[in-house]
Amino acid sequence: MCRVKILFNTKQLFLRDKNKTSYPAFNVALGKTLIASAWVDGNLNKKELAVLKSIILQLPYISFEDWRKLKIYLAYPISTSEQDNIIKEFTDKVYHKGHMMLAWNAIREILKADGQVTDEEKKFIKELEDTLQHNSSNFLKKFRYFFLADNIKSQSAWPKPKTGRDKFIHEFFENPTYFLFRKAILKENVEVVGTKHEWQKICLISAILCYVANEDGKIDLTEKKYIHNLLVSELNLGSRIAHLVIRVALQIEISELKLHETCKSLRDSCSKDEARKVFKLVAKLSLVDGKLSAEEIETLRIIALFLDIESKIWIEIVLASNK
Repeated sequence: MCRVKILFNTKQLFLRDKNKTSYPAFNVALGKTLIASAWVDGNLNKKELAVLKSIILQLPYISFEDWRKLKIYLAYPISTSEQDNIIKEFTDKVYHKGHMMLAWNAIREILKADGQVTDEEKKFIKELEDTLQHNSSNFLKKFRYFFLADNIKSQSAWPKPKTGRDKFIHEFFENPTYFLFRKAILKENVEVVGTKHEWQKICLISAILCYVANEDGKIDLTEKKYIHNLLVSELNLGSRIAHLVIRVALQIEISELKLHETCKSLRDSCSKDEARKVFKLVAKLSLVDGKLSAEEIETLRIIALFLDIESKIWIEIVLASNK
């Protein structure tokens, strides 16, 4: 069955379900479970990401704000212990077979997205199936749902106190590149010199540079090398750290990166002169192939606007970089 038809069938199931089976807290927990299932083999490829997004945004009661928060679960692999917690959170919200049907239809599509099901994914399915069967056949749970359905359906999708990754959502929104950079240096035992504020700025600059390089939908080796050289020569980073920062910045879904928020965060944390220096780096990168397209000029104009750089100055910078 082709992917389009699979998504259509699942969408029809979700539409039929609306106002009958699922509820906000269930669907957010299901979203986390779907993401966990995609991470089981340690990788999250573009096909899986596309199917995840399509399915999760079709779930009833899922808002774009929910999707935005769920992105922290897409940012880096989910550990075994985290998988267990996600499964427990989800199965606690499964009260009958209707919930199970929604889950299995969605999970099957996620696991088939890359064309194969690994041993790790089979193990994940078996563990989830065993837990779901036990929970859904629990008489007391069915009894509770029968009498307290309204209360269950109205529970918060993002309850407090927050646990797991939910505790770090605000920090992730604020500067996702720095959030992942900090995790990477801890995991890889990399020593860095400088303050938190300095590294936050470096990560914001790297995110903007990667956004510009990806303006045409792809980042080639020449652009990666150029960004690396800019970070080394202009920001005085060591080569290894520069490579790490770029690798982390590229993990963010650049096409959906909130450019305005990123530029605003950078502008709020630096002087006007520093903002102009950053814009010079952006202009240099845009001219790496020796010419500026209309789209690149528009991107430069927007970034200058977001960095609060006067039109006269940003035009001068672009013309100077073009010489």
